[in-house]
Amino acid sequence: MEYVTSELAAMFADRPSSVWLDDVIARIRREPPLDTVTREATAFDAIAAPYERSLLLFGAGWLGRFVLNGLRAAGVEPIAFIDNNPQAWGTVVDGMVVLAPADALARHGTTSCVVVTVYNGSAVTHQLGALGFPRIAPIAPLFWKYADTFIPSSYMQLPHWLLAQEAQIRAGYAVLADDASRREFCEQLLWRFSPTAGILSPASSSADLYFPDDIITPHEAEVYVDCGAFDGDSARAFVARRNGMFGALLLLEPDAQNRTKLERWVSTLAPEGRTRVSIFPFGASDTDGEFTFQESHNVGSTLLGNGGDVSIACRTLDTLLADESPTFIKMDIEGAEPMALAGGAATLRTHRPVLAICVYHRSEHLWEIPSLIHRLQPGYRIFVRRYAEDCWELVCYAVPEERLASGALTR
Repeated sequence: MEYVTSELAAMFADRPSSVWLDDVIARIRREPPLDTVTREATAFDAIAAPYERSLLLFGAGWLGRFVLNGLRAAGVEPIAFIDNNPQAWGTVVDGMVVLAPADALARHGTTSCVVVTVYNGSAVTHQLGALGFPRIAPIAPLFWKYADTFIPSSYMQLPHWLLAQEAQIRAGYAVLADDASRREFCEQLLWRFSPTAGILSPASSSADLYFPDDIITPHEAEVYVDCGAFDGDSARAFVARRNGMFGALLLLEPDAQNRTKLERWVSTLAPEGRTRVSIFPFGASDTDGEFTFQESHNVGSTLLGNGGDVSIACRTLDTLLADESPTFIKMDIEGAEPMALAGGAATLRTHRPVLAICVYHRSEHLWEIPSLIHRLQPGYRIFVRRYAEDCWELVCYAVPEERLASGALTR
């Protein structure tokens, strides 16, 4: 079932946004349910056959390792990683060798399928095709084939599952504030049902991730709370974007190795700035207590992983921020965002901070998180923007009226 950009553009241009979702749901329902289930089961093999179990993974980073571990859990041992980084060639990552693209093609190209395990994979897909690899697969159909392993612990769900979510999907769509958000929402639904090139509009500039000035009016004394601060990447972007002007940085990072990197960055700030930074070794959740935690020492550390390997302390935002007046809260916590939002209900009602919440870790977060925010604080205007290909870096913004940028509601 394929959709093309020109067809979608005509749909969005010729009809009011009040019926866009109706059109999308009607398009999804055109495919008979049995055909949808059959497509889920056969899509990967249609690309990879006859080498469905002879797999190369392009990308030896976090996503590639996640796919490798999932395949092993499903009883499949890939051949090797491929990577464009010359320093990685010949090394071993999680027990699997990393090859240069040309070497992988020479050794295995005609008897394997390459699965693209990097974010923003279109350039890599083009590169592999130009090199001559005959079988190149995106991640989605692989996840569908091994659904028991990868779903729902990944960004995808099985397409037929969407059909049972119509009421929740409509509720999430109803709270969106502008047509740009509604269009992104509709395109995401179509893409998740049939991940075909050309469905999605171009992504917004990654330079605006979390801090879009066309939606949010900056605050010169911002009290910025970063849930999932990692190594300080988002906090660095915030400080740079605000030219070092802020009221306070409150940074939560439970992964010990990530926190060491975060502390190293904070130490580079001017002394006056360092006094306004606090680092907390906590996860954000809906209750205070000890939780098992999958500590990957990278962006994938999560409370929701299977078989967490360490115990960490979690705090609700209502507890942690009881003596603070937050003005901006960002969350990128690998699927635990709904729990953290619920644990900050009183904070949202009292302080009405701007929210920048990732909604790509679970397929249902696209509609569940906007609905949840609206229930917790009905005074917000809610937006959705995407800063990468596919569903990656998809963010829900919740902005109180007094922080809306001029013209934010006209897009």
